[in-house]
Amino acid sequence: MGEGVSDLVMEGDDTSRPAVDWWLSFEDEALNAMVAQALEENPTIDQAAAGVRKAEAFLAGQKAADLPGVNLTGSVGRARTEGFMGGVSNSWNLSAAATYELDFWGKRQALKAQRLLDRDSSLAAVSSAMISVSAQVADTWYLLVERQAQLTLAEERVALKRERLAFVEQRYGQGTVLAEQVYGGRLELASEEATLVGYKADLAVASHALSALLNRNPGVPEDILERLPDASLPPMPPLADQPLSSRLILGRPDLVQAMNHVKKADEAVAVSLADRFPSFSLTAGYGRAGYDTGSLSGSGPVWNIGGNLLAPLLDWGARKSKVTADKAAFDEAMASYRSTALSAFKDAEDALSNYHHGEMAVALFEEALSSAVSTRAYVRSRYLEGASDYLSLISARISENEAKGRLIANQRMLLSYRIGLARALGGSFSDSWAEHDVLKSMPPAAR
Repeated sequence: MGEGVSDLVMEGDDTSRPAVDWWLSFEDEALNAMVAQALEENPTIDQAAAGVRKAEAFLAGQKAADLPGVNLTGSVGRARTEGFMGGVSNSWNLSAAATYELDFWGKRQALKAQRLLDRDSSLAAVSSAMISVSAQVADTWYLLVERQAQLTLAEERVALKRERLAFVEQRYGQGTVLAEQVYGGRLELASEEATLVGYKADLAVASHALSALLNRNPGVPEDILERLPDASLPPMPPLADQPLSSRLILGRPDLVQAMNHVKKADEAVAVSLADRFPSFSLTAGYGRAGYDTGSLSGSGPVWNIGGNLLAPLLDWGARKSKVTADKAAFDEAMASYRSTALSAFKDAEDALSNYHHGEMAVALFEEALSSAVSTRAYVRSRYLEGASDYLSLISARISENEAKGRLIANQRMLLSYRIGLARALGGSFSDSWAEHDVLKSMPPAAR
């Protein structure tokens, strides 16, 4: 890409976000299977999905406030009165009473809007968890693949350096080389063997981490290690073929949540303003009542209808202070959004820069490997012609091996930069948005 993210046209959509599907661009079936397993079984995803269900339950409760509340009331009593007209009397009453508060000032709509924003923030939290888990799985998996390849190369280098040391020691015994070369060979061999041990440790630790991400016992990673011999780093699809735009950054979960916080603060101002005005409610009831005093008895329907007015008269400035505080909270949320947006665009620019420089580094290391291969072929031909000794051939093979290791390390780093770019862009390289489809893309067990 020839232009930075911040130079692109900014577009927004209040009800949609990019689909979290960045890993599909690698076309790696092994990675796809592990990400699917992690999203289905990871406890972080389950926790975020539970937050969505909780937010939806609160939203349903707030929507219920738009309907009249109906209660069934009943009473029964028995009383005795002393005196000339005294006696025992019985009474009963059973009625249904309905109440409904008129939303003249939009308070109830503002409260419902806050619950909607809470739900949307919970969906963004699910997206954030999916991005984080999938990125950790991919990064750890490709680290495992790279370390397995490096381990194989290190074993080959140990064998070559051991062979070279034996050759040097033999020539030292013949008096044709100095002791300095022997000591240097032993030092190189010991360092290479230590590197080999380090790769084995990296493999074990990374396999434990990947097992935990897949909700497995980290102490039993054999099934993961069994996949490594057939695995390789995937070819990198060209980034220029992907339709990137700043619209993706606006769909980042943290930006979605920050904007929802701004909108929720705005609705809180509406609620506090509405509290400064009178509230009106309607009441209605219908039922039956009866009485029995011994000499008189009867029963029949009873009903009532009315309205209530509640208006603040004197609160010593409490409601006004609440409005002032909510307006300040809105300004605070807006400033926080601006800060989050700046960080998001910086993250994207940094990720793009790292990725482009990583591409250049891989290209240079590919040239270096090509040169090492050519050098080894040239030295081998001279060795077969008798114009070069075996020690030179071993050194050329070691140089080729080391060039392969450097290239593989940088290829894996480029994959890591690509994963970081996916996180900076909100979990997708595709500028296709879907309306609240986060849960639909998750396995049923995590919903």
